[in-house]
Amino acid sequence: MLQLGVTRLDCAGGVTGAVLDPLVKSEQDRIVIRADVEALPPGAHDCQENNAVPVTVHLDQPVGKRELVDAACLEGRAIDTAACTNNGVRWRP
Repeated sequence: MLQLGVTRLDCAGGVTGAVLDPLVKSEQDRIVIRADVEALPPGAHDCQENNAVPVTVHLDQPVGKRELVDAACLEGRAIDTAACTNNGVRWRP
């Protein structure tokens, strides 16, 4: 079991919103986790930092010697953000 803090990439008036069920892909050398959030309602939203929403991820097997990787940093708009340095690796054994 892992505890994550999930934030929204988009401007949302400081609110991340509801987190959808995380997707977990276990590989030999890493575990890749993607945690998306519900779509924003229509309208303009200011760009203050969004809150981190705590999310529990249940793993089918121990992490062991594998890296934990944020899937949002592997493709899409988040790749070039400061949060995605180290290729999205959030924990390394």
